[in-house]
Amino acid sequence: MKLRSFAHTDVGRVRPENEDSFLCNDTHQLYAVADGIGGLPSGGQASQLTVASLEKIFTSHAAGHKLNYPRILSEVNDQVFRLGRVLSPQFGIGSTLSFAHVTGVKLNIGHVGDSSVMRLRSKTLEQITTDHTIENELKERAARGEPIGMLMENRNALTRCIGQPPPLEAECTVHTILPHDRYLLSSDGVSRFVDHKEIAEILDNAAEPEAAARRLVDRANEHGGLDNATAVVLFFD
Repeated sequence: MKLRSFAHTDVGRVRPENEDSFLCNDTHQLYAVADGIGGLPSGGQASQLTVASLEKIFTSHAAGHKLNYPRILSEVNDQVFRLGRVLSPQFGIGSTLSFAHVTGVKLNIGHVGDSSVMRLRSKTLEQITTDHTIENELKERAARGEPIGMLMENRNALTRCIGQPPPLEAECTVHTILPHDRYLLSSDGVSRFVDHKEIAEILDNAAEPEAAARRLVDRANEHGGLDNATAVVLFFD
């Protein structure tokens, strides 16, 4: 299968700084989105170090081979955690991270936080990562019959991020790629402000990944541009 990719990011219409970072490395077929955690200092530095550390680890290995993704995520987390001890000893720094690594017909996903990976297959859009938020964690507890309580203003707060004190509990999954699959890696500046129906239509109608990525970011801005917006789009032909 042939892989086509494109990445696009924008600061939005409200935030003074773009604290999103991304990777679009076709040589190693490694793609990622990282979003500096709101409410913590140095979000831009956290996301930049997250993707830089990730790329450095991957490019030290031969392309096309499956790697130890939980260990890689732990190494990236440790580097961001150490920088946080320097930049913000009291609060630390943090970033989300969602990456996709292609090995043959497999898409290997590593994920921490509330950036997301979505797959469009046969016109059906599915989010294949889980948002690591208080709301979702409490839903899981409720499904197990455990009593819960939650303030609504805290429902989107993260329960996991890159830069937290180790050990890191990361989400690592593997998916089989089919011809004509289309994937989106995005920060929540896209996924929270562009609904799934519209995302599916944009991915399905675009002739090129560049058109899809730019349109998704534009739509996030048209819906208010309340956050930085980043889209990394992969087309498999």
